[in-house]
Amino acid sequence: MLFRSLIAVTFDDGVDPDVTPAVLDVLRKHNVKCTFFVIGEKAQKYPELVKRIFDDGHDIGNHSFYHKGSFPMQTTKAIKEEICCCNNVIKKSVGEECILFRPPFGVTNPMIGKAVRETNMISIGWSIRSLDTIGQDIEKVRQRVACQLNGGDVILLHDNRKDAHILTEMILNDINKKGFKAVSVKQLFNIK
Repeated sequence: MLFRSLIAVTFDDGVDPDVTPAVLDVLRKHNVKCTFFVIGEKAQKYPELVKRIFDDGHDIGNHSFYHKGSFPMQTTKAIKEEICCCNNVIKKSVGEECILFRPPFGVTNPMIGKAVRETNMISIGWSIRSLDTIGQDIEKVRQRVACQLNGGDVILLHDNRKDAHILTEMILNDINKKGFKAVSVKQLFNIK
């Protein structure tokens, strides 16, 4: 399938014991594979959810261990330590190495870039920011995403928001109506 007919759907800031399972149920219903960028501290607390994400065939990415606002101000060494700690938690849960990384808040700088290179990670951003974390009505969020959809996009959602499963269903329906296919980051960019 051509790159231009695909849209990657990604989730940040999980795993969440109340929300992530409902999001996974929606994805299973639609037979869609996505990418979950997990926070190491949460993944360590809920390894069974990380395993379920993996067992359901979704990509798992590293979203740092603590997801603190100070992340980009750390030294390269400290950033690498957080990346490695999160990767260790993911590997312990699923038995495979993690290669995808998304920095907290999408912020990058030379120290983060160096840490990503030195840990052999692939940094993944987004092209559509849903703004689902600012407390707006989910219909407004859906409309904001729907009017921007183009092939090759990467959508940023969060699986720690109470209505994430409802928003996910709405966005998947919009993707299908516009003739696109929702996929994971690895599928979109053909990452092995």
